[in-house]
Amino acid sequence: MANIKIGEIIKKLRKERDVTQEKLAEYLGISYQAVSKWENGTALPDITLVVPLANFFGVSTDELFSLNEQITNDKINEYHEKRLKFFNLGDMQACIDLMREALAEYPRNFEFMLHLARAIQWKSYNKGFGIDREAKNKEFEEVIQLCERVLEDCTDSNTRNGTMQILCTAYKDSEQKEKAIKLAEDMPYFSATRDWLLSSLYDGDKRIDQKQDNILFCVYFAAHELIELSHELDFDLRVAHLQAALKLYETIFYDGNALYYHTQILRIYSELANCYIQEDTGKAMEYLLLVEKHAIAADAIPEESAYYTSVFVNKKSHSTANTIRSHTETWCEQFFERLSDRYFEPLFDNAEFAALKGRLANR
Repeated sequence: MANIKIGEIIKKLRKERDVTQEKLAEYLGISYQAVSKWENGTALPDITLVVPLANFFGVSTDELFSLNEQITNDKINEYHEKRLKFFNLGDMQACIDLMREALAEYPRNFEFMLHLARAIQWKSYNKGFGIDREAKNKEFEEVIQLCERVLEDCTDSNTRNGTMQILCTAYKDSEQKEKAIKLAEDMPYFSATRDWLLSSLYDGDKRIDQKQDNILFCVYFAAHELIELSHELDFDLRVAHLQAALKLYETIFYDGNALYYHTQILRIYSELANCYIQEDTGKAMEYLLLVEKHAIAADAIPEESAYYTSVFVNKKSHSTANTIRSHTETWCEQFFERLSDRYFEPLFDNAEFAALKGRLANR
């Protein structure tokens, strides 16, 4: 009788969620015949599938095997806390391992799928050039499979939107550009986004806070697009685009307190140094020193929340504790490693360049 009751519950939950036996079996890594036997009352699920099975349906295991729902919720929260810590440290491999472990236990948790896909994608990008193409293709393929599964079965709009963003990039990276474009065309317009709409709906302090959020994003987005466009232009226009991106940040952070955005400003100075490395080594050196200045500032951001002091964004704060990054090195360490590249050969005999490397090596 116990077999029949458990099978009836599984069948009821499966049909309520419009899930086939094949789909349930796929998520659990078993055959659909095993699911059929459960529902027919001729077999019980293996003990190792107790928690994954309950979590697949998003119900208390109490309904299946007399386990406590609070234990389940606490375990999920524990996974999320560990994940945030690894993302904050830039340890993508640890995050990948953790999310694989979490999905083995909660096979239908779409947030875990999303975060696994993101960690794989970020780790792939952080490896840089020269990695085996076949290995990269396998990573892209797994990211795509994870994202497509989320979009097939998940109904939560926030999870779906985050997944679509990752999937667009994965399609592009795997040379499926038409799929990426089609997916992107289904995303909301700027004017239909959450942040844009809320800024017109909130009142008082919430309205100011949302407007300042939007200012920070719009400046970042505009600067990012100027930088990306600069890569396709000749020298004069490239420099003009990079200088325009820099002015956006200088306008908002006129007092020099850029907190997180030091990481974006140093990127612009780095790009400008790249422009001049073959044209004017003195100018390139000036920009490299400014990269150093902002790398030091980025590494000095406190763990506790600190507020921007610019009047344009003084309701907003930032801390390293809530920052997601894709690398474990400090900004100064990354900068130091980059300076050893042969690209900087025109400066290898420059005393100021040598002094810069010495300071970074000793930080």
